[in-house]
Amino acid sequence: MSSHVRDWLRHLFSPQGFRGPVLTLLSGSTVVMVIAYVAQIILARLYTAAEFGLSDYFVSIMVVLISFTSLRYEDALMVPEEDEEAAHVFWLALVVLGAFTTFFCLLLPWRQPIAAWLGVPDIAPWLLLVPPTLLAMRIAKVSEVWLVRAKRFRAVTTGQVSSTITMVSTRIGTGVPPVNAGAGGLIGGFFAGQVTALLVFGTVVVRQQADVLRRAFHWNQIGAAARRFRRFPLFSTPSTLLASVVTRLPFLLIPVYFDETVVGYFGRAFTVLAIPLSLIGGAVSQVFFVHAAEAQRDERLEDITRIVHKRLVMLGLFPTLLLLLAGPDVFDFVLGSPWRPAGQYVQYVGLWLFFASVASPLTRLFDVLERQRLDLLMSLLMFVMLALAMVAGGLSGDVWTMLLYIGIAGVAARLVHLGVLLRLANVSFSPALRAYGRYLLFSLPGLLLVGAVRGLENPLITTVAATVAGLLYVGLVLWQDRLLAVRPDTPS
Repeated sequence: MSSHVRDWLRHLFSPQGFRGPVLTLLSGSTVVMVIAYVAQIILARLYTAAEFGLSDYFVSIMVVLISFTSLRYEDALMVPEEDEEAAHVFWLALVVLGAFTTFFCLLLPWRQPIAAWLGVPDIAPWLLLVPPTLLAMRIAKVSEVWLVRAKRFRAVTTGQVSSTITMVSTRIGTGVPPVNAGAGGLIGGFFAGQVTALLVFGTVVVRQQADVLRRAFHWNQIGAAARRFRRFPLFSTPSTLLASVVTRLPFLLIPVYFDETVVGYFGRAFTVLAIPLSLIGGAVSQVFFVHAAEAQRDERLEDITRIVHKRLVMLGLFPTLLLLLAGPDVFDFVLGSPWRPAGQYVQYVGLWLFFASVASPLTRLFDVLERQRLDLLMSLLMFVMLALAMVAGGLSGDVWTMLLYIGIAGVAARLVHLGVLLRLANVSFSPALRAYGRYLLFSLPGLLLVGAVRGLENPLITTVAATVAGLLYVGLVLWQDRLLAVRPDTPS
């Protein structure tokens, strides 16, 4: 490799500035996404939609629980300037987590009635995994936030990739004959992935910060940290809980009105679009949180928010529009004809998931600007809108009506959410809207190509055209936005 190329790569992935850390995290997210997508091709042929539905329901329970079981104290890790003060917060989050985990352990003898009350009796045996999964997920997350604070983005990437590889390999290994573990293989793979993340993140934190953490474990200081950062449990916790419920509400309410097969179809639609968008958003969010706090002090918050919003639109708009146009054919070819309905589901909820992926990373503005009450209000508004849509759609007895209501309510709620966030950062709507117009224009050549071949009703040809369209979009963006050009490390 020439010295010029090495210098270019070193500059591109520099740990300084904004672009390098984001690209470092995105490199891991890209690996995770590729592994996850390849795995879906295999897993869709090993497990049924009903088995996926039960697994998705378990994962949704965990996503909701982890949103409040540390009372969001880990978000306060970014606030203190000194590592020792941050370490008090680290221990505080783990102490709170331990208390919640103990409480859920005490509920296990009543798992059968709880499952019946939830309307999913088949989930009862797997509720035994809730406490250990919760413990692994939350300790891993607190450790990950600590690593982000220390700007150890490569360690974060390693943990994400290792976790995904473990989860996927376990799911495939337990799904092939003669094992045929069913939903247990999917749930067990999820648990194994969380344990792996815990081991990777926890090992790095202990190896590098053991002395600081050991000195910081004093109950008086931990209590002082609880009082100092009380706004996080008072406002951030309920808002994060509501946000998690909003995202996972379809998984929790669909079984009330329809069967687990519908949950499975919705889960695959969610996985194909929301998971990659959330991986991208998560990478951007972690770096944005660090730099937004600095930008607020330097009065640069408007600039960094506007540019980050633009890049989120760039990354998410084209794949969303592509699946809105060709989702059924792509699902038919890639996952198999039994999964074609999942591609149709994407066409109903795709725009909601896209706007959610744009807004979610920017919610760090509520913490940076200490507007947690507004965060709670927005989460409550989104929850009410989506819950009403879900109930109305479920009572209709028609899956497609329910999906239509979810899509409309989700888009409306997220547009309001996004407008509030941009307003908080003093970003005017004109440049924000121009971002959508710009990347819609870049998307048109590829979308026209896919639209032209859809009339052939051949999933293979449509999928090939979609691949070409994706490459065309990437080429246009790289060329017009000069994303790989060597320039000073500023947000771009």
